[in-house]
Amino acid sequence: MLIPPAILAALSALSLARAAPAPTPFQLPSLGLGTVKATIADLESLVVTVQAGLAQYGARNIATIDKANNQTRVTSSNSLFKYCEYSGAAYKVMSNAWDCPTNCQSANTAGTVVDYHWSLKAIPSFGFVAHKDDTKEIIVSWRGSTTLMDWVANFQIVPTPWPAHIEGSAVHSGFLSAYNAGAGKIKAVVADLVHKYPDYKIVLTGHSLGAAQAALAAVDFATEHPEWTNKLELYTYGQPRVGNAAFSDWLSKQPFPIFRTVYRGDLVAQVPLRTMGFQHQAQEVWYTSNSQTKFCGSDAENSTCQNGLSALQWSTLQHLQYPGLSFDILYLFLGNADAIGITL
Repeated sequence: MLIPPAILAALSALSLARAAPAPTPFQLPSLGLGTVKATIADLESLVVTVQAGLAQYGARNIATIDKANNQTRVTSSNSLFKYCEYSGAAYKVMSNAWDCPTNCQSANTAGTVVDYHWSLKAIPSFGFVAHKDDTKEIIVSWRGSTTLMDWVANFQIVPTPWPAHIEGSAVHSGFLSAYNAGAGKIKAVVADLVHKYPDYKIVLTGHSLGAAQAALAAVDFATEHPEWTNKLELYTYGQPRVGNAAFSDWLSKQPFPIFRTVYRGDLVAQVPLRTMGFQHQAQEVWYTSNSQTKFCGSDAENSTCQNGLSALQWSTLQHLQYPGLSFDILYLFLGNADAIGITL
């Protein structure tokens, strides 16, 4: 910042005055009234300039922060329902055929083509990669926790550092193991589809353990393929907390839309506990007690949404009641049979 000439002159004069013999009592340096007035005016102008600069810098910083964590978009109820149908389909699609009841036959999902289906039993991970031409989208859906082995993965709670480029980031080791089990092939199939359909968006979705894997995939995809960030969308249902604050803050700051959907008092959305160092990513979309949707904004742990409920209002049953999920006890049985190798 340039110092006004009048201030330089005043400082020079004051320096000379200090170097000169001590003045007689009440004798002031001979600066002239005009010089003094000009100096005061320049000082006042400098203060105004600095204050304006600080105000502008502060406003710019706030705008950047808000924009960086601006998970404040809204989406339609039908979109929330539609991608929950795809999350539910991951429980029912057992091959590359899109022929499951209910979820595969709705107006939203009919005509979907499955490009890859995976069923990994040793480290449980199940789901499919598909595309839909009329809506120009690639959908990756991870199945939730239907098997005892899945829940074993859920309780491998020790945080593990991941990914390397996010300083201080750590995630649930069981969720990460499940995701990594199928990630290589999933990413290869999606990359082929992106090359084939460059104008299609990529929707990552899942319920329960599947939601946790979808959240991990969002970070992984955005890290390995930053050119995909303008294509990505993340819809999760009944997602447990996946990582710590460093992980969740980084994910919340991404430019693609995130809708972490929570149904009423779903208990799974409250674990692992925040006191264990875990934190959700923004933004939460909460189905309230009257089944209305509330978009909870960029505050990842909003006390006016599900966090405002008491522990007595949490429910395990509501984990299976998401609109569009169409969870059927039959698929609980099928999933367990599949996981332990029973041929039906």
